[in-house]
Amino acid sequence: MIRLFCRICRDKRIDYYTHEDAKMFREKALKLPPFTLRILQKHPEMSLSDLIGKGDATISVTTYNNYIKNLSTVFTHAKREGFATNHLFAYMKIRRKIKASSYRDVFSSDEVVLMFESTAKYRYTKRDFKYWLPRLAYYTGARLNELCQLYRDDVRYIHDVACIHIRAGRSDQRLKTPAAERVVPVHSKLVELGFLDYVESQGERIFPMFKHSEKHGYSATPSRWFGRFKIDIGLVDDGSGKKDFHSVRHSVANELKQKGVSENLIGGILGHTTGGMTNTRYGKDYKPEVLKPVIEMLTIEQTPQGTDMIQVDIERATGRS
Repeated sequence: MIRLFCRICRDKRIDYYTHEDAKMFREKALKLPPFTLRILQKHPEMSLSDLIGKGDATISVTTYNNYIKNLSTVFTHAKREGFATNHLFAYMKIRRKIKASSYRDVFSSDEVVLMFESTAKYRYTKRDFKYWLPRLAYYTGARLNELCQLYRDDVRYIHDVACIHIRAGRSDQRLKTPAAERVVPVHSKLVELGFLDYVESQGERIFPMFKHSEKHGYSATPSRWFGRFKIDIGLVDDGSGKKDFHSVRHSVANELKQKGVSENLIGGILGHTTGGMTNTRYGKDYKPEVLKPVIEMLTIEQTPQGTDMIQVDIERATGRS
Protein backbone atom coordinates (compact mmCIF):
# COMPACT_ATOMS: atom_id res chain seq x y z
CA MET A 1 0.00 0.00 0.00
CA ILE A 2 2.75 2.48 0.92
CA ARG A 3 4.72 1.53 -2.18
CA LEU A 4 1.68 2.24 -4.33
CA PHE A 5 1.27 5.61 -2.67
CA CYS A 6 4.93 6.45 -3.29
CA ARG A 7 4.67 5.40 -6.94
CA ILE A 8 1.72 7.71 -7.47
CA CYS A 9 2.91 10.69 -5.38
CA ARG A 10 6.70 10.06 -5.46
CA ASP A 11 8.82 9.08 -2.48
CA LYS A 12 9.63 12.06 -0.27
CA ARG A 13 9.65 13.14 3.36
CA ILE A 14 6.25 12.62 4.95
CA ASP A 15 5.91 16.29 5.93
CA TYR A 16 6.45 17.31 2.28
CA TYR A 17 3.22 15.69 1.10
CA THR A 18 0.37 18.12 0.50
CA HIS A 19 -3.36 17.98 -0.12
CA GLU A 20 -2.59 18.10 -3.83
CA ASP A 21 -0.74 14.80 -3.42
CA ALA A 22 -3.75 13.30 -1.66
CA LYS A 23 -6.03 14.44 -4.48
CA MET A 24 -3.62 12.99 -7.04
CA PHE A 25 -3.66 9.65 -5.22
CA ARG A 26 -7.45 9.61 -5.23
CA GLU A 27 -7.61 10.42 -8.94
CA LYS A 28 -5.09 7.73 -9.92
CA ALA A 29 -6.23 5.06 -7.46
CA LEU A 30 -9.82 5.12 -8.69
CA LYS A 31 -8.54 4.24 -12.20
CA LEU A 32 -6.57 1.20 -11.06
CA PRO A 33 -7.73 -2.32 -11.95
CA PRO A 34 -8.84 -4.91 -9.36
CA PHE A 35 -6.03 -6.76 -7.55
CA THR A 36 -3.59 -3.92 -8.20
CA LEU A 37 -1.42 -4.68 -5.18
CA ARG A 38 -1.18 -8.32 -6.16
CA ILE A 39 -0.27 -7.43 -9.75
CA LEU A 40 2.46 -5.02 -8.62
CA GLN A 41 3.84 -7.62 -6.24
CA LYS A 42 4.30 -10.05 -9.14
CA HIS A 43 5.32 -7.39 -11.69
CA PRO A 44 7.03 -4.52 -9.81
CA GLU A 45 8.50 -3.18 -13.06
CA MET A 46 5.05 -2.44 -14.54
CA SER A 47 4.36 1.27 -15.03
CA LEU A 48 1.26 2.92 -13.66
CA SER A 49 0.06 3.82 -17.16
CA ASP A 50 0.29 0.18 -18.23
CA LEU A 51 -1.44 -0.88 -15.04
CA ILE A 52 -4.31 1.60 -15.49
CA GLY A 53 -4.76 0.45 -19.07
CA LYS A 54 -5.01 -3.19 -17.98
CA GLY A 55 -8.63 -4.25 -18.50
CA ASP A 56 -11.89 -2.34 -18.33
CA ALA A 57 -12.79 -2.83 -14.65
CA THR A 58 -11.52 -0.65 -11.81
CA ILE A 59 -11.16 -1.19 -8.08
CA SER A 60 -14.34 -1.02 -6.04
CA VAL A 61 -15.21 1.85 -3.73
CA THR A 62 -14.67 -0.53 -0.82
CA THR A 63 -11.12 -1.29 -1.97
CA TYR A 64 -10.39 2.41 -2.46
CA ASN A 65 -11.71 3.19 1.02
CA ASN A 66 -9.46 0.47 2.44
CA TYR A 67 -6.48 2.18 0.76
CA ILE A 68 -7.49 5.47 2.39
CA LYS A 69 -7.97 3.77 5.75
CA ASN A 70 -4.42 2.40 5.67
CA LEU A 71 -2.90 5.72 4.58
CA SER A 72 -4.92 7.56 7.19
CA THR A 73 -3.42 5.32 9.87
CA VAL A 74 0.10 6.17 8.70
CA PHE A 75 -0.47 9.93 8.61
CA THR A 76 -2.31 9.94 11.94
CA HIS A 77 0.67 8.26 13.55
CA ALA A 78 3.09 10.66 11.83
CA LYS A 79 1.14 13.67 13.09
CA ARG A 80 0.96 12.25 16.61
CA GLU A 81 4.73 11.74 16.65
CA GLY A 82 5.43 15.21 15.26
CA PHE A 83 6.69 14.11 11.83
CA ALA A 84 3.82 15.76 9.93
CA THR A 85 1.48 18.67 10.53
CA ASN A 86 -1.38 17.65 8.25
CA HIS A 87 -3.70 14.66 8.26
CA LEU A 88 -4.12 14.49 4.50
CA PHE A 89 -6.51 11.55 4.29
CA ALA A 90 -8.96 12.40 7.08
CA TYR A 91 -11.86 13.09 4.71
CA MET A 92 -10.83 11.23 1.56
CA LYS A 93 -13.16 8.24 1.84
CA ILE A 94 -16.04 7.99 -0.60
CA ARG A 95 -19.38 7.82 1.15
CA ARG A 96 -21.96 5.79 -0.75
CA LYS A 97 -25.66 6.23 -0.16
CA ILE A 98 -27.08 2.71 -0.19
CA LYS A 99 -30.59 1.64 0.73
CA ALA A 100 -30.55 -0.38 3.92
CA SER A 101 -32.41 -3.19 2.13
CA SER A 102 -29.64 -3.56 -0.47
CA TYR A 103 -26.87 -4.63 1.90
CA ARG A 104 -28.04 -8.22 2.00
CA ASP A 105 -29.87 -9.91 -0.81
CA VAL A 106 -32.85 -12.23 -0.39
CA PHE A 107 -33.25 -15.77 -1.66
CA SER A 108 -35.96 -16.28 -4.25
CA SER A 109 -38.65 -18.93 -3.77
CA ASP A 110 -36.87 -21.15 -6.30
CA GLU A 111 -33.63 -20.81 -4.36
CA VAL A 112 -35.32 -21.74 -1.09
CA VAL A 113 -36.83 -24.79 -2.80
CA LEU A 114 -33.39 -25.73 -4.13
CA MET A 115 -32.03 -25.36 -0.60
CA PHE A 116 -34.72 -27.71 0.73
CA GLU A 117 -34.24 -30.26 -2.04
CA SER A 118 -30.47 -30.29 -1.61
CA THR A 119 -30.68 -30.92 2.14
CA ALA A 120 -33.46 -33.51 2.13
CA LYS A 121 -30.92 -36.35 2.17
CA TYR A 122 -29.66 -35.30 5.62
CA ARG A 123 -32.96 -35.80 7.45
CA TYR A 124 -32.26 -39.22 8.94
CA THR A 125 -28.51 -38.88 9.35
CA LYS A 126 -26.11 -37.71 12.04
CA ARG A 127 -25.84 -34.43 10.14
CA ASP A 128 -29.59 -33.74 10.33
CA PHE A 129 -28.93 -30.12 11.33
CA LYS A 130 -28.35 -29.56 7.61
CA TYR A 131 -31.94 -30.62 7.05
CA TRP A 132 -33.56 -28.68 9.87
CA LEU A 133 -31.68 -25.37 9.97
CA PRO A 134 -32.70 -24.09 6.49
CA ARG A 135 -36.32 -25.09 7.12
CA LEU A 136 -36.38 -23.55 10.58
CA ALA A 137 -34.81 -20.37 9.22
CA TYR A 138 -37.50 -20.02 6.57
CA TYR A 139 -40.51 -21.02 8.67
CA THR A 140 -39.51 -18.91 11.71
CA GLY A 141 -37.37 -16.05 10.36
CA ALA A 142 -34.93 -16.66 13.23
CA ARG A 143 -31.22 -15.88 13.21
CA LEU A 144 -28.74 -18.74 12.88
CA ASN A 145 -27.42 -18.62 16.44
CA GLU A 146 -30.94 -18.24 17.83
CA LEU A 147 -31.75 -21.63 16.29
CA CYS A 148 -28.45 -23.32 17.14
CA GLN A 149 -28.69 -22.45 20.84
CA LEU A 150 -32.20 -23.83 21.34
CA TYR A 151 -32.88 -26.18 24.23
CA ARG A 152 -35.65 -28.73 24.22
CA ASP A 153 -37.70 -26.77 26.74
CA ASP A 154 -37.57 -23.72 24.46
CA VAL A 155 -40.12 -25.53 22.29
CA ARG A 156 -43.42 -25.83 24.11
CA TYR A 157 -47.13 -25.12 23.94
CA ILE A 158 -48.37 -21.66 24.90
CA HIS A 159 -52.13 -21.00 24.80
CA ASP A 160 -52.48 -24.37 23.01
CA VAL A 161 -50.14 -23.22 20.24
CA ALA A 162 -46.82 -25.01 19.66
CA CYS A 163 -44.14 -22.32 19.94
CA ILE A 164 -40.41 -21.71 19.87
CA HIS A 165 -39.33 -19.39 22.68
CA ILE A 166 -36.28 -17.49 21.48
CA ARG A 167 -34.60 -16.24 24.63
CA ALA A 168 -31.38 -16.00 26.62
CA GLY A 169 -32.55 -18.11 29.53
CA ARG A 170 -29.20 -19.82 30.08
CA SER A 171 -25.62 -18.61 30.36
CA ASP A 172 -24.72 -20.01 26.91
CA GLN A 173 -27.69 -18.35 25.19
CA ARG A 174 -27.61 -14.79 23.98
CA LEU A 175 -29.74 -12.39 21.97
CA LYS A 176 -28.72 -9.61 19.61
CA THR A 177 -30.99 -7.10 21.39
CA PRO A 178 -33.46 -7.23 24.29
CA ALA A 179 -36.29 -6.97 21.74
CA ALA A 180 -35.08 -10.19 20.14
CA GLU A 181 -36.71 -12.28 22.86
CA ARG A 182 -39.95 -13.53 21.40
CA VAL A 183 -42.29 -16.46 20.97
CA VAL A 184 -42.67 -17.73 17.40
CA PRO A 185 -45.50 -20.18 16.62
CA VAL A 186 -44.36 -23.41 14.98
CA HIS A 187 -45.43 -23.42 11.33
CA SER A 188 -47.78 -26.26 10.34
CA LYS A 189 -45.24 -27.36 7.72
CA LEU A 190 -42.65 -27.93 10.43
CA VAL A 191 -45.20 -29.99 12.36
CA GLU A 192 -45.94 -31.96 9.20
CA LEU A 193 -42.23 -32.61 8.67
CA GLY A 194 -41.94 -33.97 12.22
CA PHE A 195 -40.07 -31.16 13.93
CA LEU A 196 -41.90 -31.57 17.25
CA ASP A 197 -41.12 -35.30 17.24
CA TYR A 198 -37.52 -34.47 16.42
CA VAL A 199 -37.32 -32.12 19.40
CA GLU A 200 -38.75 -34.79 21.72
CA SER A 201 -36.13 -37.27 20.52
CA GLN A 202 -33.25 -35.00 21.52
CA GLY A 203 -31.52 -34.62 24.86
CA GLU A 204 -31.19 -31.29 26.63
CA ARG A 205 -30.20 -29.33 23.51
CA ILE A 206 -31.87 -29.60 20.12
CA PHE A 207 -28.59 -29.38 18.20
CA PRO A 208 -26.01 -30.94 20.54
CA MET A 209 -23.43 -31.31 17.77
CA PHE A 210 -22.50 -27.62 17.92
CA LYS A 211 -19.77 -26.37 20.26
CA HIS A 212 -20.09 -23.06 22.07
CA SER A 213 -17.64 -20.16 21.80
CA GLU A 214 -17.75 -16.72 23.39
CA LYS A 215 -17.37 -14.99 20.03
CA HIS A 216 -19.83 -16.90 17.84
CA GLY A 217 -22.09 -18.70 20.27
CA TYR A 218 -23.10 -21.97 18.62
CA SER A 219 -23.17 -20.71 15.02
CA ALA A 220 -19.54 -21.04 13.86
CA THR A 221 -19.74 -24.58 12.46
CA PRO A 222 -23.13 -24.27 10.69
CA SER A 223 -22.14 -20.88 9.30
CA ARG A 224 -19.03 -22.35 7.67
CA TRP A 225 -21.09 -25.27 6.37
CA PHE A 226 -23.68 -22.98 4.78
CA GLY A 227 -20.96 -20.88 3.15
CA ARG A 228 -19.67 -23.98 1.33
CA PHE A 229 -23.14 -25.40 0.74
CA LYS A 230 -24.53 -22.36 -1.07
CA ILE A 231 -21.60 -22.43 -3.49
CA ASP A 232 -21.93 -26.17 -4.07
CA ILE A 233 -25.55 -25.86 -5.16
CA GLY A 234 -25.09 -22.61 -7.09
CA LEU A 235 -26.60 -20.11 -4.66
CA VAL A 236 -23.90 -17.55 -5.41
CA ASP A 237 -24.23 -13.81 -5.04
CA ASP A 238 -25.79 -12.15 -8.08
CA GLY A 239 -24.04 -8.81 -7.55
CA SER A 240 -26.99 -7.02 -5.96
CA GLY A 241 -26.01 -7.84 -2.42
CA LYS A 242 -24.50 -10.34 -0.04
CA LYS A 243 -26.17 -13.75 0.27
CA ASP A 244 -25.62 -15.86 3.35
CA PHE A 245 -27.70 -17.76 5.90
CA HIS A 246 -29.06 -14.47 7.25
CA SER A 247 -30.52 -13.81 3.79
CA VAL A 248 -33.22 -16.39 4.58
CA ARG A 249 -34.38 -14.09 7.37
CA HIS A 250 -34.48 -11.20 4.88
CA SER A 251 -36.47 -13.43 2.52
CA VAL A 252 -39.05 -14.01 5.25
CA ALA A 253 -39.34 -10.29 5.98
CA ASN A 254 -39.70 -9.51 2.28
CA GLU A 255 -42.32 -12.21 1.67
CA LEU A 256 -44.48 -11.02 4.55
CA LYS A 257 -44.06 -7.40 3.48
CA GLN A 258 -45.14 -8.22 -0.09
CA LYS A 259 -48.22 -9.99 1.31
CA GLY A 260 -49.29 -6.83 3.10
CA VAL A 261 -48.41 -7.82 6.66
CA SER A 262 -47.97 -4.82 8.95
CA GLU A 263 -44.49 -3.81 10.11
CA ASN A 264 -45.48 -4.41 13.73
CA LEU A 265 -46.50 -8.01 13.07
CA ILE A 266 -43.35 -8.69 11.05
CA GLY A 267 -41.38 -7.21 13.95
CA GLY A 268 -43.18 -9.55 16.31
CA ILE A 269 -42.00 -12.53 14.24
CA LEU A 270 -38.43 -11.31 13.71
CA GLY A 271 -37.87 -9.72 17.11
CA HIS A 272 -37.62 -6.12 15.92
CA THR A 273 -38.79 -3.07 17.84
CA THR A 274 -41.32 -1.21 15.71
CA GLY A 275 -43.77 1.63 16.15
CA GLY A 276 -43.77 4.50 18.61
CA MET A 277 -43.81 4.77 22.38
CA THR A 278 -47.35 3.41 22.69
CA ASN A 279 -46.36 0.12 21.08
CA THR A 280 -42.86 -0.29 22.48
CA ARG A 281 -43.31 0.94 26.06
CA TYR A 282 -46.92 0.12 26.86
CA GLY A 283 -47.84 -2.60 24.39
CA LYS A 284 -47.22 -6.23 25.33
CA ASP A 285 -45.69 -8.89 23.08
CA TYR A 286 -48.02 -10.45 20.56
CA LYS A 287 -49.76 -13.60 21.74
CA PRO A 288 -48.98 -16.80 19.81
CA GLU A 289 -52.54 -17.03 18.50
CA VAL A 290 -52.11 -13.58 16.92
CA LEU A 291 -48.82 -14.46 15.21
CA LYS A 292 -49.88 -17.95 14.12
CA PRO A 293 -51.83 -16.78 11.02
CA VAL A 294 -48.87 -14.57 10.07
CA ILE A 295 -46.42 -17.48 10.25
CA GLU A 296 -48.77 -19.60 8.14
CA MET A 297 -48.51 -17.02 5.35
CA LEU A 298 -44.97 -18.26 4.68
CA THR A 299 -45.48 -20.71 1.85
CA ILE A 300 -43.03 -22.23 -0.57
CA GLU A 301 -44.67 -23.78 -3.59
CA GLN A 302 -42.55 -26.74 -4.62
CA THR A 303 -42.71 -28.21 -8.08
CA PRO A 304 -43.90 -31.81 -8.33
CA GLN A 305 -40.35 -32.75 -9.33
CA GLY A 306 -38.94 -31.08 -6.22
CA THR A 307 -41.45 -32.84 -3.98
CA ASP A 308 -40.63 -36.18 -5.58
CA MET A 309 -36.90 -35.58 -5.10
CA ILE A 310 -37.39 -34.97 -1.40
CA GLN A 311 -39.51 -38.09 -1.01
CA VAL A 312 -36.95 -40.22 -2.86
CA ASP A 313 -34.13 -38.91 -0.68
CA ILE A 314 -36.10 -39.67 2.48
CA GLU A 315 -36.88 -43.17 1.30
CA ARG A 316 -33.24 -43.83 0.47
CA ALA A 317 -32.12 -42.56 3.86
CA THR A 318 -34.57 -44.76 5.73
CA GLY A 319 -34.15 -47.82 3.54
CA ARG A 320 -37.73 -47.65 2.27
CA SER A 321 -38.58 -47.95 -1.43
